[in-house]
Amino acid sequence: MMGISALDVFEELRFIWELLLAEILYAACFTKKRKTGKWLLPVGWLVFSLSAGIYVTYVLDLTKQVSGIWINAVNILWYVLLSAGTILYIYYSFDLSKADAMFLCAGAYSLQHIEYVIINEVIARGVCKILLERLWDYGLMCIFTTALFYFIFYKVFHQKLKDSGGRLFEDNPSNIAFCGMLFSIVYLATFMCQAIFVSNSNTYDHVNYQGATVDFLICILLLWVQHGILQIRNINQEKEIVEHLLYERKRQYELSRENIETINHKCHDLKHQIRALEHVSEGERSDYIRELEDAIGIYDAVVETGNEVVNTIISEKTLICGRRDIRLSCIVDASHLDFMSTLDIYALLGNALDNAIENVSKYQDTDKRIISLTIRAVGDFLSIQINNYCEEKVAFADGLPITTKRNKDYHGFGMKSMRHIAKKYGGSMATSVADNMFTLQILLPMPAEFLRLYKEAEHR
Repeated sequence: MMGISALDVFEELRFIWELLLAEILYAACFTKKRKTGKWLLPVGWLVFSLSAGIYVTYVLDLTKQVSGIWINAVNILWYVLLSAGTILYIYYSFDLSKADAMFLCAGAYSLQHIEYVIINEVIARGVCKILLERLWDYGLMCIFTTALFYFIFYKVFHQKLKDSGGRLFEDNPSNIAFCGMLFSIVYLATFMCQAIFVSNSNTYDHVNYQGATVDFLICILLLWVQHGILQIRNINQEKEIVEHLLYERKRQYELSRENIETINHKCHDLKHQIRALEHVSEGERSDYIRELEDAIGIYDAVVETGNEVVNTIISEKTLICGRRDIRLSCIVDASHLDFMSTLDIYALLGNALDNAIENVSKYQDTDKRIISLTIRAVGDFLSIQINNYCEEKVAFADGLPITTKRNKDYHGFGMKSMRHIAKKYGGSMATSVADNMFTLQILLPMPAEFLRLYKEAEHR
């Protein structure tokens, strides 16, 4: 092991650390960590570092003493296995699909490799070889350039990754094949370019800058492609939201027209019923008036939740439920909802209650037409829970129920829209069915500044 130098150890550790840092940066901008990520991230970092040390000690030392094609094959196999391991590392540390993990890791490798090509190949192995003899200066330069390139990446990609809502590709065969091919192509291309750079030898005595140039351009191209995919994804998502809002506006108009017609019919009936009171006895008149009060009570219900938007939503849905013989029970303290925009509150609660109403309306037995809404603060979180009776078997895909309606584009997007809003506020949405009861649970962290102002207002 006399052939191993401090530079060899530094280069191998530098590669794995820069790669892991790029992958974590990519994933952290894109989605949240899994529960396993809290311990897996530091443990995995340590395992990869130890693996790099073992590779340098045994494999790299062997390549310096023995030549042959099989040695190059061993080196390539090591980096392929290492890269596959980092994909699994990121997949199990963050809430990602398998396809997204490969997609992000391909971009992270390209980001890391751009810095490597410029500093290691062009500068340290080319125009300024003396830098490799001054390891501290070389290390500080690597730290500075890594921080610079990763900061530029953060400024360019952060918002687009965040706006993607934590999901680009679902785990179907075509998406996994595409992302796997993207990852494989960038790795294969950079290996070929590095072989050109060293002129197919294991030394850097004669370097070919064409290899480094093509290597750099390939990585830039992949990042550019990924940026375009993210941009198209976000545009399509905005388009879907606009289409959904237009659909909801049309549906809201139809519901409002139906409510007005119902009230008009009720008023027409009341007019005739009031005239009929003149021809009944005093006892019958009292009973009749009581029935009329019960009949019109639902139209005069006053809802006070602490939030005007929620008041309007519940009043409207109560009217619909009353017409369909649905029991809607509400335990709601919506005073903590003020940190959300009006449109988001309406989209979230309106969609959730509409889904529950449509689901229970199909049951002939009115005892099964039950919906409950609970909104309350739990510590620093806001909990929204909607339960409705559901006796059929519900299939789930990606944590959401699969719609059985014909217009799948709009109805399926309703649930996705709610989950998107929950993630927009850093929260989560979960659905489940147990004991003939469908449960929609939304948990949103309340901003610290909002909580501070809310507590100050309470003490005034």
